[in-house]
Amino acid sequence: MSSEKMTDSLVCRICNNTEGNKTYQVKEMMFGMREKFQYFQCNKCHCLQICDFPQDMSKFYPENYYSFGKYDGKKFKGISGKINRQKYTQLVSGKSPFLRKMAGTISGTDLFFILKGLPMSKDTKILDVGCGNGKNFLYPLAEIGFENVHGCDPFLAESIDYENGLQISKSNVFDVKGLWDIITYHHSFEHIPDPLDHLQKVFELLAPGGICIIRIPTVSSFAWEHYKTNWVQLDAPRHFFLHSKESMEILGEKSHLELFKTIYDSTHFQFTGSERYIQDIPLITPNPKGPVAVFQRKMKKREYSHTAAKLNKEGRGDQAAFFFRKPFEIKK
Repeated sequence: MSSEKMTDSLVCRICNNTEGNKTYQVKEMMFGMREKFQYFQCNKCHCLQICDFPQDMSKFYPENYYSFGKYDGKKFKGISGKINRQKYTQLVSGKSPFLRKMAGTISGTDLFFILKGLPMSKDTKILDVGCGNGKNFLYPLAEIGFENVHGCDPFLAESIDYENGLQISKSNVFDVKGLWDIITYHHSFEHIPDPLDHLQKVFELLAPGGICIIRIPTVSSFAWEHYKTNWVQLDAPRHFFLHSKESMEILGEKSHLELFKTIYDSTHFQFTGSERYIQDIPLITPNPKGPVAVFQRKMKKREYSHTAAKLNKEGRGDQAAFFFRKPFEIKK
């Protein structure tokens, strides 16, 4: 699936290096299109990036790729809705690690670990860039009383106004105005062709001391080293940039943002997805049915989850949250 070779003709878009860069041929495998794309990894900052941006990306984002329709909010309706608000309150601001873990298990996901320990209140202004319909992050925040949360996504069919006060604009970050305390990118930063421009705009939008949190797949990982072009989170051609620790530091420096913390949050997916690609099985292919197959998947998932947790502790997981802070004073 991969053809690796050296080249000195490609310019890294992050650090401008041209020497010793390696190229790779990668197939689209989420939907099994198997169309081939060229990527190269910078020999200096290690960022993996697509060689040429496809002119038309629409076919790689079919209707079943992501839900951009308005969320119905059913999780927060009726008696169960009151219970779910309590769960999300624990996820966002709960002091007890046990209750936070329980709430995360019950809710199925904990995107709110990124907010732990940050100075914030219900008045904190939070912007999520590339948020889709806001179902998993912004909508729960609005439901538990956060009054200044907003999202933007240029791929929405139209802007969305929710009854709980959440507004999501059909726009990109360059259209946003005002000052924000927290700006987040939840696995959207790898899809943009101009990461430096985005972070420079983020710098303008952040209040002094404000924080930008970017959750992305990273090549500074065991999964990339081990699977290479079969790595499920490479996700050609939708992911334009697969950043390294070094490339994120460079982007921060160029944007006058301080990278002050990195949390690895990889899961079993780096293994379960990549192993499918090794067998040339598209990600959307249904899993085999039957009790034996289900039991085997459950055991493998448990094993892979344990390995993922170990890799996260070692700083080698295949996805991470990078925390940037806007200084109160800019050094000249």
